[in-house]
Amino acid sequence: MNNFPNKRIVFLSGPMRGVPRTEGIAWRERAGKLLGNGFLILQAYRGREEKETFPDSRLAVIRDKQDIDRADVVIVNDSVPNTSMIGTAMEMFYAHSLNKVVILFGDVHLKDYWLNYHSHARVATLEEACKLVKRMFCV
Repeated sequence: MNNFPNKRIVFLSGPMRGVPRTEGIAWRERAGKLLGNGFLILQAYRGREEKETFPDSRLAVIRDKQDIDRADVVIVNDSVPNTSMIGTAMEMFYAHSLNKVVILFGDVHLKDYWLNYHSHARVATLEEACKLVKRMFCV
């Protein structure tokens, strides 16, 4: 449920394991700037920017699933080589099962059946993904 009626909610998904925290946060912050004020950004590093704050990893999964429940669209980063996409794929699957729009950018796992099936569009860059979301929601 969207408690921000004037804003669309975007959940940002992408690999975390094997990605330096600063790099994982940087693309998410960039997405927020590209999307602008018409969107509320939800993402897994929220409140965990400097270090892990959940005493149990299951709490992170619970919050991510709740964020996806609230989201209008999910933007997924597939541009980081040599990373695990297991958690990201689970977020995509969950979002897809709720009929959320899932937009994937990047081509690192271009031939992954699960990522391709559970996305509605694949574009090359974050900029393209954000432009597409803005066009979809006329913001």
